[in-house]
Formats: sequence, structure tokens, C-alpha cells
Amino acid sequence: MRLGSPDSPQLMMPPRVVWRAAAGAGVVLLLLQFPTLGRPALNRSPTVVPEQARLCFDPNVATREELMLLPRIGPVLADAIIEYRELSGPGRAFRCADDLENVHRIGPATVEQLRPLLCFPPTCAHDGDTEVRAP
Repeated sequence: MRLGSPDSPQLMMPPRVVWRAAAGAGVVLLLLQFPTLGRPALNRSPTVVPEQARLCFDPNVATREELMLLPRIGPVLADAIIEYRELSGPGRAFRCADDLENVHRIGPATVEQLRPLLCFPPTCAHDGDTEVRAP
């Protein structure tokens, strides 16, 4: 008697059993493919960015595109910063973050948000300011 012949006994499984077996096999294959899938993230600490790798923009020399990377600075404000900088003369427009308030449409709230991202040359900065200085 051969398997599959009309005389051979047929193995009949209920469809629910077949689906459960297939689903279980699928889960096993997934776990073999991705061994960390489903495990909690242990001992993962947030990435610490070194002080030297922090972004630092000097508004006295930043391009329009660089200024637009800053929060709350779009094309209109970037152009206004550049225009104010050009009218003030090279290196004299912005000596600290507070000087940005002299640009039309930039107020104290925007300056406070920008302050950690700005740096100024030591020779141009006001004494006692907390801004990051260029290395």
C-alpha cells in the first residue's frame, strides 16, 4: 500500500490545529531571524554628545541655509539677520545672543530658544555672558 493511494489511511487534522501550527512555526522563524525581537532593551543609555560635537552657529558668519537650521528661523528671518549683519559691518552685528533682538521680528522668546545653539568669537563677546564661545 502506497501513501496517497485510495487504500491508505488518511490523516485528517482539524483546520484550527493546522493554523496554530503554522502560526507557531512563523513565530519561531521570526525569532530566529531577529534574535532581539521581543526582548526588553536592557542597559541602553541615552547617547551622550560630547561638548565639542555640539552644533554652534555664529550669526556673524552663518549662511542663510545654516541660519534656517535654527529653530524658529525661516527664510524671512534668515534674510533679516543677514541684512542687519551687512548693515552693521563685519563682526560688529552680534556680540552676544541678546543682540539678535535688534533684528526685526526676533524677540526674547526666540533668543532664549536660540541661545544654546549660538557661539560668538571671544573678541566679540560681552563680558559675563553665558553663550558658548568659539574654540
